[in-house]
Amino acid sequence: MRPDLVALSVCALTFASSCKSTRGGGAPTPDSKPAIAASTPPAKPADKERPGVFVPASFKAVSIWPEAYSGELLVTEVMPQGALVKEGDVIARIETRSIDEQIHQAELEARSAAIHQAGVVERNKIDDEAAASALALARASLERARRSLEGWTKHEVPFARRSDEIGKKYEDAGIDDQKDELAQLEKMYSADELVDATEEIVLKRARRRLGISDESRGLSVDRRQYNVEYDEAMQTEVKQEGVRTQEQNLDRLARGQGIDRRAREDALARSTDALAQQNLKLERLKRDRELLAIKAPRSGVLLHGKDKDYRPGRTPARYERGSQLSTRSDLFVVADPDSFAVAVDVPESMLKELRDGTEVAVQPVAMPDESGPGALHLESYPSAKGGSGDENGYEATVKLEHAIPGVLFGMRAKVKFAAATKVAAPGAAKAGP
Repeated sequence: MRPDLVALSVCALTFASSCKSTRGGGAPTPDSKPAIAASTPPAKPADKERPGVFVPASFKAVSIWPEAYSGELLVTEVMPQGALVKEGDVIARIETRSIDEQIHQAELEARSAAIHQAGVVERNKIDDEAAASALALARASLERARRSLEGWTKHEVPFARRSDEIGKKYEDAGIDDQKDELAQLEKMYSADELVDATEEIVLKRARRRLGISDESRGLSVDRRQYNVEYDEAMQTEVKQEGVRTQEQNLDRLARGQGIDRRAREDALARSTDALAQQNLKLERLKRDRELLAIKAPRSGVLLHGKDKDYRPGRTPARYERGSQLSTRSDLFVVADPDSFAVAVDVPESMLKELRDGTEVAVQPVAMPDESGPGALHLESYPSAKGGSGDENGYEATVKLEHAIPGVLFGMRAKVKFAAATKVAAPGAAKAGP
């Protein structure tokens, strides 16, 4: 601004002030300042009033917690917001085509599991019978080998040696007989009963036969010695090895059958468990299908959405035909129609003036002439959604002392904290009268 204009403005203000003093009859009176202060309107305690929403004080939430179903939840029928329901009434129906397909598939799988389990049981019986038969055959073979070894060592070897002794006796007797015949011939020939030529022929034959018999007896002795030292020993070793082989075969068979038996038991246990799991899945799906007809858990007013949706700044759900629902989350609320409360969010800046149980006044926005008292219940920690600006917000609930006629759940309200007082510090001295 230019200096000449500033000077002009100051002169004008000075002139106006002097004129006013002159009209007032001299110097300004002390009442002039209060007049100026009274002309300024007092500041409204905007932070002493918060928006609220009428919510149910007593309710039961409705949700779907399926055990096995994992498909979509498509609404085909649903009762409207605010409908009066009785306990057990169907408040919504979910399309069942998807779960029916899953139930049908589960039935097929359960039937296949049952057939497979029955097959495992029958195969195990056959394998057990075959294993028992093979084990019995191996034991019989081992027993035969043992009996053969025992018969060989206890009977066959002694019999062979007795036979050798008898053969030796025959051979010795033959030799003795031939010696006797030769001696007799020599006596006869010495008596000159035959001609010399005949004597020579007969003696020659007798001596030759005696020599052959003697050699034959030596061969028999050597053969018997060989049989004792080698053939019998070899036969004994073969039979002993046969017994050891049968024992090893039986041991391997028993251990192998033990492994196979445990494998069959495991296969049977797995098959039994698979069948039980399939049957359990089928039962769960059938129970889940019953959940798709959503029923009221109590009598009261039906509200769409969860109770946290009925707070300031939030928009409750509205379901209709074709809506998609979610599992494991509150979908509906069935509220007591005669039990009201008010949900309100308190900024952090007001905590110093509030405490749990502070008395407040509640006024419906739609009915300015109606109001009711209540007590504030304040949460200890900030809400998840925070607050406005740089401060946190705290969720609070006002419990009304009595119902306000004409109020519906979800209607807006004004919560006034005019009666709130600052909490005194602990140990502070009381003021005198």
